[in-house]
Amino acid sequence: MRYELFLATRYLGGLRRQQPVVSVIAMISVLGIALGVAALLVVLGVMSGFDADLEGKIIGANPHLLVQAEGGVRDADALAERILQVPGVAAAAPMLQTQTLIRHGSEAQGVLLRGVDPMKEPNVTRLPHLLTKGSWPPNPGEIFVGSELAHRWGLRLGDTVEVIGGEKGKPIPLRVGGVFTTGMYDYDMHLTLSRIETAQQVAGGKEPALPTGIGVRLEHAVRAPQVQKELQRSLRYPYWVVSWMDMNSNLFAALKLEKLVMFIILTLIVLVACFNIIATLLMMVVSKTKEIGILKSVGATNGGVRNVFTLAGLLIGLAGTALGTAVGLALCAALKKYQFIQLPADIYYIDKLPVKLDARDAASVILAALAISWVVCLYPAWVAARLEPARALRYE
Repeated sequence: MRYELFLATRYLGGLRRQQPVVSVIAMISVLGIALGVAALLVVLGVMSGFDADLEGKIIGANPHLLVQAEGGVRDADALAERILQVPGVAAAAPMLQTQTLIRHGSEAQGVLLRGVDPMKEPNVTRLPHLLTKGSWPPNPGEIFVGSELAHRWGLRLGDTVEVIGGEKGKPIPLRVGGVFTTGMYDYDMHLTLSRIETAQQVAGGKEPALPTGIGVRLEHAVRAPQVQKELQRSLRYPYWVVSWMDMNSNLFAALKLEKLVMFIILTLIVLVACFNIIATLLMMVVSKTKEIGILKSVGATNGGVRNVFTLAGLLIGLAGTALGTAVGLALCAALKKYQFIQLPADIYYIDKLPVKLDARDAASVILAALAISWVVCLYPAWVAARLEPARALRYE
């Protein structure tokens, strides 16, 4: 063991006996750093879990890519076959999406009606697998509604609702054939499903409306930007391709910025706690003036003395970081397992607090805490290294 590390541990170990006040300040430093690290880990774990949960639900309710054309897609089946030839594409199905007004009794609300191919849709989105009432596929003249809308209006299977759309805005009666739950309030309140023929009848005027696009499912959702470019090059005008990332870009950009801001703000807790390390080391330097003088008189260099007090501060930071990491990981595991915090789904999109602590986030927190601990050690260590042996021993 190098003598610097030996002396650093020796000095810290003797604080409780020789300098109880400095020992208390050192303990406050450890607890402050631990609190900051634990808070950072929990917050980043929750925000990463929120991102992952939100992405999963968005991908489950929507296709990975959507191929559209001005005025609608003609010969949708042939276009879907062309799309399936592109590497990375797993499934494709025509769909028709239109904004409509749904009415039941005295209640009315604007919704998005999505008409789908009942045979191909289970391969493109997870909506057919998310039914809580009814069974897939929807029959002609039926509509599937989200659980939030069904709960608010008290809808049951077999109830009749009127859907108003198209050029003339004529009400079309449809039976409630199923209820689905995505876990996202917005979808469960404002998304409805039907067969594509039913949606064409609702959206069309004298003639059935054309499909508005081709929903595409990929083998790997994260490769959406690459496959999107390949599809755009293959199809060209008049088609354009939109990915699930594009459709929700503002939301994910806001979440990313919020995560960064929270990291910076909570890092300040660690920074404030680390200032106590400065006080601890400065008081240690004052109390160890004679020892420093003796060390330098027997040959210790300025760098060696500086390393002693730098290592002492780093040991305090390391202890706080280790304690905070253990507490933070335990809290993340408890939140993930027991889900004891409930959220209002109409505000936060989800009803439970998800936790997913990424290894990179955890490493960033640990490295940031240790880096701050090292930086705040530099000044006290520099003060100790500047002490001259003659002055240090003059009054001893």
